[in-house]
Amino acid sequence: MLFNNKNSLVFMQMYKKKKLYRTAPFAFLLFCFVAVVIAACKETPPTTLEVTVVNANGTTLSDVKVWLVAEPTDTAHNPIAVQDSSLSDLSGKAYFDLTPFYKPGQIGVMQIKVKGFYFGLTGEAIAEITEQERNQVLLQIQ
Repeated sequence: MLFNNKNSLVFMQMYKKKKLYRTAPFAFLLFCFVAVVIAACKETPPTTLEVTVVNANGTTLSDVKVWLVAEPTDTAHNPIAVQDSSLSDLSGKAYFDLTPFYKPGQIGVMQIKVKGFYFGLTGEAIAEITEQERNQVLLQIQ
C-alpha cells in the first residue's frame, strides 16, 4: 500500500494542507505584531498655542507679557492646572507647548484663558485648545 500512487498522493495532500493550517496562525500573529510595533513608533504631533498680540489699531506688539491660566472644572479627577507665561517676540507672537498637559487617550477641547500685560494696558482672550494641533488665538491689548 505504501507504493500505491493514489494513497501516497492523498497522504501528500493531507500533509501539505496540515502544514498550511499550522503556519497561517503564526503568520497572522507575526503580521499583527509588526503592525503594532510600527504604529507604536509613530511620533504624535505636539499640541501648541500661538498667541498673536495686537493693540486696538491692529498693530502687533513685541515684549508683551502673556500668561496662560487654565483651571480644571473637575479638580478631583483632573488636578492639572495650566499656568505658563512668555514674552511676545518681534513679530508679536508668543509660543507655548501644551503637550505635557495632555494625557494619552485624552480627548476633547481644553479652554485656556490668555492674559496679556503691556505698560499698563491689558487684554484677555479665551483659547480653545485641540490636542495634537497648532492652535492660534488673537489677543488684543487695550
